[in-house]
Amino acid sequence: MMNKHLNIFKTYTKKNRSYQLENDLTRALAICLQEDALFFHEVLKTIINDSGLYNKLFEDLDGDTEVQIEIQKRTSQVDEFDKIFAVSLSESVMSGFWQQKHNTEYDPICDLVITINNILIVIEAKRDNINCTSQLYNQILNVLSYQNKCLDDSREVVTPVDLNWRKLMAIAVKVASFEKTTSNTNRFLNDFIQLVKEHNFSWLPETPIGSLKNINAKSISRRIESAIIKFCDNSELVEKLTYRDRLGTTFTPKWANELLFDINAETGELVVEIYPGNTKGQGYHIFQSEPQFSQQLKIDGELYAIEKSYHIKIMGQSYITGLWLAEDDFKKNLYTKRNFNQYTGRVRKESWKDTEALLDEHISCDWRSKCKWEDKILKSNRTRFDISFGYLIKIKIPFERLSQLDVDHNDITPLANLIESIYKAFETSLLIKEPLI
Repeated sequence: MMNKHLNIFKTYTKKNRSYQLENDLTRALAICLQEDALFFHEVLKTIINDSGLYNKLFEDLDGDTEVQIEIQKRTSQVDEFDKIFAVSLSESVMSGFWQQKHNTEYDPICDLVITINNILIVIEAKRDNINCTSQLYNQILNVLSYQNKCLDDSREVVTPVDLNWRKLMAIAVKVASFEKTTSNTNRFLNDFIQLVKEHNFSWLPETPIGSLKNINAKSISRRIESAIIKFCDNSELVEKLTYRDRLGTTFTPKWANELLFDINAETGELVVEIYPGNTKGQGYHIFQSEPQFSQQLKIDGELYAIEKSYHIKIMGQSYITGLWLAEDDFKKNLYTKRNFNQYTGRVRKESWKDTEALLDEHISCDWRSKCKWEDKILKSNRTRFDISFGYLIKIKIPFERLSQLDVDHNDITPLANLIESIYKAFETSLLIKEPLI
């Protein structure tokens, strides 16, 4: 299981500290270029956009091609080059590079500098739609000034390039997809994509659900993830889960740990799941009385039926085994306050017969076979286990509803509002609280 804070590039704080975020994005990009050769190759091809020049750099297998990637480099430290690419990386389109008038001579710092033999690439990055053309122009002016050259006389040497974030992230996603297909997933690139998505989902090439021609679970899931990110960004208490094997959020009530989201590959439905009482500690908060759950939840003005099943979980230091049960698998109600207090939690070997007797009394199906009781428990070297009485609660939001809400690539708000409505319904309306006697 991946620790949620272990995105290589992500800091602990949820706040977008503007100056630091700009540096984080630049540094993350530099590391990805350094650590992912295919990504670097594709970005270089886009920037240079001259097959003759590009081939000249790399066509000699035995040639000595020196590549250097640096961040926060002063113009006075840049060596002389035969060719310079001035690259703008922003939401805003580069505007009239040669019409700029920012001619102040000083020693500015360049965000990202790439050198390949006698070629210099200077990248100025912005976290938003700030136009950085003037700033980039001035950096190139000073690079040339330190080499005793005039920018106006160097037009054949300097090539302005508009590499906006959307174009860059389209390259990143394409490369990541190719690497995944060939089983060569690159952790650096994937974490960079996630960092960028959490800053601004619209920079990534996502199709809104309403524009999908066919049901595509991966495309729907990407939009749901963007909506979850938006919802969590607006919440001080809720965080997006960053485990790689599931999509969801943390959950503030103490009777469950997380709220999970998945897409049905055949129908395109959004399936929302929660596991109340998944541990003994969580159980204390629902077995204060006999637990009762609502039969339906009102979400964004619509009523959705609750699907309830039961999960008896047996744990050691990790998951050992368990039982997934439906209502008709019980002879009588096992999930009572008395049974919870008497039989859940730590069970030592000498009391295993009591657990067997309890389950025999209440469960009608062959529960021993279902959970491999003999092999997993009786024939094991264990001397104890922990048992909990939990539930699986789920609702399903139809694909058609998602399509109605998500129609604009740049506006995830309607879908984020749906996620918020789902979360609040689970938080406040799922568990029916009765007064303690």
